[in-house]
Amino acid sequence: MSLSLVKEVHRRLTGVTGPGDLCLDATAGNGFDTLFLARQVGAEGTIHSMDLQSDALLMTGSLLEKHGLAERVTTHLSCHSKMETVLPPDAKGRIRAITFNLGYLPKGNKSITTKAETTLPAIRNSYDWLARNGVLSVLCYLGHPGGKNEEQAVRKLIQDQGWKDEAIPGNESGESPVLHWIEKT
Repeated sequence: MSLSLVKEVHRRLTGVTGPGDLCLDATAGNGFDTLFLARQVGAEGTIHSMDLQSDALLMTGSLLEKHGLAERVTTHLSCHSKMETVLPPDAKGRIRAITFNLGYLPKGNKSITTKAETTLPAIRNSYDWLARNGVLSVLCYLGHPGGKNEEQAVRKLIQDQGWKDEAIPGNESGESPVLHWIEKT
């Protein structure tokens, strides 16, 4: 995990999320973004967290329980490309922030990775679910098979859609993660 880019995502989310907000972690993973967002939205807010691996949701749930924040989060065992089937319909157009960490589950089965075939529809759909001035954070990890192609496909989607995006590389390495910070205007 690129700790500096994860910290950058959280730093930026601090400026755009707050008490009472509705947010989505589209790739729960180990639960760190879900936990961060649950702290941000306070008792009045709601977080939805989804992952297609039950292990990811177990780790996320355990982390939330440890910090006493489980009641703020609804978890969904589902692929991020199917968010419209698990999110409440009235959430469309009201989500303040959506986070994606692409690649594989850290300390999990590295053969299970995100793929452009599901990631691109998920990101495209996510943008529609965002509130005006909402943000979409897409952290692309390049060091796994298909990771570079997935990031290139994400970059092309953003360009094709004409979305406001800031691409932030982790460092100059060809394997370094890339953060796409997308703002809905």
